[in-house]
Amino acid sequence: MKTLFKTLSLLSLTLLVSCQSADESSVDQLLQSGDEQAIREKRAALSQERNAIDATIDQLDQALAKMNTNTSLPLVTAIQAQPALFDHYVSLQGTVKTLQNVLVYPEMPGILKSIAVRKGQRVKKNDLLALLDDGGLAAQFEQAKSQLALAKTVFERQERLWKQEIGSEIQYLQAKTNFESAQSAVAALEMQYNKSFVRAPFDGSVDQVFKEPGVFVSPGQGAELFRIVNLDEVYLEVDVPESHVATVKKGTKALVYLSALTTEIEAEVSQRSNVINPSNRSFKIEVALPNKDGAIKPNLTATVQLNDYSKEQAILVVQSIVSENADGQQYCFVLRQEGDTYFAERRIVQTGKTQGDFIEVLDGITPGELLITEGAKKVTDGQQVQYINQ
Repeated sequence: MKTLFKTLSLLSLTLLVSCQSADESSVDQLLQSGDEQAIREKRAALSQERNAIDATIDQLDQALAKMNTNTSLPLVTAIQAQPALFDHYVSLQGTVKTLQNVLVYPEMPGILKSIAVRKGQRVKKNDLLALLDDGGLAAQFEQAKSQLALAKTVFERQERLWKQEIGSEIQYLQAKTNFESAQSAVAALEMQYNKSFVRAPFDGSVDQVFKEPGVFVSPGQGAELFRIVNLDEVYLEVDVPESHVATVKKGTKALVYLSALTTEIEAEVSQRSNVINPSNRSFKIEVALPNKDGAIKPNLTATVQLNDYSKEQAILVVQSIVSENADGQQYCFVLRQEGDTYFAERRIVQTGKTQGDFIEVLDGITPGELLITEGAKKVTDGQQVQYINQ
């Protein structure tokens, strides 16, 4: 093809140069002579030469058209179908929760004497949070302990005498009864007195402090003193549609994205409910989240991708190359080669799940076949195509 273009160019240039060099002087002479007849004859001769050149160019164009047959064929590209691991994920929304997130209330009425912690402070189980006015319970408790000590001494003495058969049985039983009563009184007063000490129910952090020292508090609604949260054990709670009940279970891989923290976490389902909620036809799952630095807070929202389907050797194709005919059948085009010639062959396929831009082909495509990508919408079944091997 390049040779023909070169020949055409050389021919045109040769003719042009010959016309300019051979006739330039004669034309000038004719114009100077003023001979009308000679000028007319020269013009007629040049017209004949031009017609001959146009005819030659037309012949060359026809020859080029016959030789360049591929220009009318649709151009296509293709990719080879290769089996690959396919992990399908269902995307859902969830809320971060913690196993330990409680409000701490006073267990007895009284004046809030002092607060021993501040907001954000880490505490251990049974650490002192606040102190209430005990209303004299401390003195009563100390007196009861003294009485207990005395009752114990008397009882032990009477018990020795009884064993030596010196004392009477009535004295022994009376001492025993007094001792046991004193023990019960001390235990009751100790329990009541200990209520004046507000302590941490578990290891965690003081998330909120609601009251100031000096106010009167009592058990009940609205009397909360602190909120204690343990951020070491947080989880994502998700409502999963019942259609996934057979595929989402304990141990299912989960990819959690916390947009507020721009953090992605690889985790797995730690708990799954066995009950379907009749109001929204869903079941709950929990995804345990690592939270060593405490950055993940309760009530944060997150997106979770649950791996509900996997296949080791799956054929994946770009969704854009799959079409549907009038009968509802899905199809795509494969590239069939015969010698040096390529043809588009329509292939009915059965598809499965989609993920992003890809769809799984369950049947209809054999590994290794070439699937037409670019140009797939412009070809017909059996049509010859020009394959561009990229």
